[in-house]
Amino acid sequence: MPRTRNLAIAAAAAVTALATTPASSQETINLTAISGYPAAATWAGAMVDEYMPAVDAILAKTGKYKIEWNKAIAGQVVKPRGELEGVENGLGDLGVIVTAFHADKVPLYDVSFKTPFTSSDLGLISATTQKMIDTFPQYNETWREDLNQVPLAATGAVDNYMLWSAKKVTDIAQVKGMKVGAAGPNLPWVTAIGAAGVQTNLADAYNSLSTGIYEAMIVWRQGAGAFKLCEPAPFAYDATLGGVNGFSLNVNRDVWESLPEEVQKAMQAAAPTWVAKNVERVNAGAASGVESCKKNFGTEVTEATTEQRNAWAAALPPLGKEWAEQRNAAGQPGTEILKAWMDEMRANNQPIARHWDRD
Repeated sequence: MPRTRNLAIAAAAAVTALATTPASSQETINLTAISGYPAAATWAGAMVDEYMPAVDAILAKTGKYKIEWNKAIAGQVVKPRGELEGVENGLGDLGVIVTAFHADKVPLYDVSFKTPFTSSDLGLISATTQKMIDTFPQYNETWREDLNQVPLAATGAVDNYMLWSAKKVTDIAQVKGMKVGAAGPNLPWVTAIGAAGVQTNLADAYNSLSTGIYEAMIVWRQGAGAFKLCEPAPFAYDATLGGVNGFSLNVNRDVWESLPEEVQKAMQAAAPTWVAKNVERVNAGAASGVESCKKNFGTEVTEATTEQRNAWAAALPPLGKEWAEQRNAAGQPGTEILKAWMDEMRANNQPIARHWDRD
């Protein structure tokens, strides 16, 4: 249900009081932003530290509206994985949805997970995701019609996934039989080379690695450093698995439709700031994360050879083709999206180990 918008200079019920209220009264709008993750997660930190001030700055130009932000991150309202239902049901007015956890509901966002070994350029990945959203209306239709949300922008937090482990790995053959934690869409990447995949999320990873629930995890450099995963898993095997999109900044649709047009436009205009600042945080954290891990926990990074990388890519099933066929069967343009995605990567000369649309 729409949340009530409160006037900063409240109008009294009496007509005489209304007559004396200044025409230039500034309206205050209360909005609760949710995330199960803390600010150390780049997408949550960029929402609170960068996106909100950007909206405020735009609105300040006219002074007609002011947003009172309730920054309900780090599990205050929802736990990790709960953001989608939280925004859908109005527990939060807006939030960052981790699309990687909801492939059953927003499967079109899964295309980057079905095309690994393609690109480690998160800026390109984010821009290509937005291009897909702008090109194929089915992306927005799913949010609006099925999930009661309005998407503002999409990005990712992963520039390049690596295998972080308690024991040193120098070849993919050593992964066979190993328990490896991964987000759901990442699991086929490791089960294809013989690992026992364990579905997990970043918030649970430190404890899970420390207690042996799994022995290794597919995670990116910034995440490994920010969440200190390199303490229980100080060895990293880098086969340039690549990056993914995986996040959408959304507003509850009922709330959105209750907002003044000027506020809607400000929130839309500030969305690219969230994307850009998130990418900056990921890229900066990638280098500092590895250095911190090396300094504090003696992390060793093993670079896979081209042959090892190609062998890993070749071991995977035809993820892209299978995904496209599933989307086609559901009445969505899976084949067209997959080709458009790979065409963008080829046009930008990415280090593609497997052309997923040509399997």
